[in-house]
Amino acid sequence: MKRLAATLAGLMLIGTSGAALAAASAATGPVLLPSVQSSPAIGSPMSATVMPLRDLGYREDEMIVRGTAGRYRIVHPMQDAQPIDTGHPYATRVLVRRPADAARFNGTVIVEWLNVSLDQDIDFVFGATRELLVREGYAWVGVSVQRNGVAALQRWNPQRYAALAVSAPNTDPATGRDIDPPDPQIMAVGGDVLAWDIFSQVGQLARTASNGLLGGLQARRLIAAAESQSTLKVSTYYNSIQPLHGVYDGFLLYDRSGPLRTDVPAKTIAVGTEIFTALMGYAPQPDTDHQRWWEINGASHFSLDEIAGYVDPMLQRDGTFRDTQGQALSLTALTRSKGPCSPDTIYSRVPNGDVLKAALKSLDGWIAGGPAPTRTPRFVVDEQQRYVRDASGQVLGGIRTAAQDAPIATNAGIGSGPWFCGPSGYHVDLSPAQLCQRYGSHANYVSRVQAIVRANVLDGVLLPEEARKTLDDARTQTFACPS
Repeated sequence: MKRLAATLAGLMLIGTSGAALAAASAATGPVLLPSVQSSPAIGSPMSATVMPLRDLGYREDEMIVRGTAGRYRIVHPMQDAQPIDTGHPYATRVLVRRPADAARFNGTVIVEWLNVSLDQDIDFVFGATRELLVREGYAWVGVSVQRNGVAALQRWNPQRYAALAVSAPNTDPATGRDIDPPDPQIMAVGGDVLAWDIFSQVGQLARTASNGLLGGLQARRLIAAAESQSTLKVSTYYNSIQPLHGVYDGFLLYDRSGPLRTDVPAKTIAVGTEIFTALMGYAPQPDTDHQRWWEINGASHFSLDEIAGYVDPMLQRDGTFRDTQGQALSLTALTRSKGPCSPDTIYSRVPNGDVLKAALKSLDGWIAGGPAPTRTPRFVVDEQQRYVRDASGQVLGGIRTAAQDAPIATNAGIGSGPWFCGPSGYHVDLSPAQLCQRYGSHANYVSRVQAIVRANVLDGVLLPEEARKTLDDARTQTFACPS
């Protein structure tokens, strides 16, 4: 059988063009290293962090990365990609956040495929894990991989981003069909035929200390990261490109991923919320010796903390979205304007980011030779893959946090209404009277939170730093109950 396969492969190469032959050779050879230069000093970077990095001993730099990339044909989403050709020039922007003092660098670089569901690069993974990253000396690289993200940069500042170009013909010369067809289900416009190679090349660049991307830092571990629409793109990368290039040591997939091959050795954690299992119609696959699938009970697609504390201020500052009076809109205001969302207190209080931080730190240690991350309970579904719920309407199973099991609000991972109302979920804060009815006293509430965070830390789904913050927040809650 192997001999027949080799013969057929040889026959397929007979009569192919020189470019295709070169592409076939390059696909499994060394990944090309692009060049790096600073962005033009015209204005400031779009999607720059709103975190006060300088006060935290970090710096942010925006770079222009130039190179040539190949196109790939993905015949089956669970198989290696087929190279089409090489040599397509591109230039894209890369954001880099790293310790200002090289001695603080912990050796791990997170390379995030920036999300473009809103037609603007958004660093959802950084936003969710930001405290851990700066606390423990990670470097982070955000890559503008997709065409609509680059187009948004050029609309926002045409002079600063004039040189960017990530397009190449989307027609497969062998079949006449789209190489990267649009997919409305994941808000993907299609045509991102160079994205796979660009993501490999920037990853390889981050691994190489001498090129200036990371200011001379030497990476020891490289983790690819993505959220939502980008996660579905990166799961395709994992299945079809990672086996060819082998650039990344691990993958952190935030809500959640398509099906993953089990023969790709890179260690992986996929963290899901309630919305994606409902949308996809199937539960995550079983854990393996190098894959973990976590699901967070009561979690919306993005949580209140990461939106209110990070994404909203960034979008308002950049002013990408505006109302009829020209006022800049946050994601929260934009979602409500396209509603109505019911209720309009969107986003769950369940802290996705706290669980994601634990997942990232576990993954990093796993890659370094430490213990595997914990296996966690899954959501309970019936034979039709529908959630099984308790009498109060909560989904059974999953990771149970204090926000869900010692709540100050009713949380829902799935909301009601158009556009992002559904994925945003919601929270409805409990009144002091309701809190007293539930807990009897503030001291009882704090004790309940303390018990849950201790269990979460022991289970490996919460870090001690986030446990302390959760407990401190519980202590500052102000409600007094009649004696």
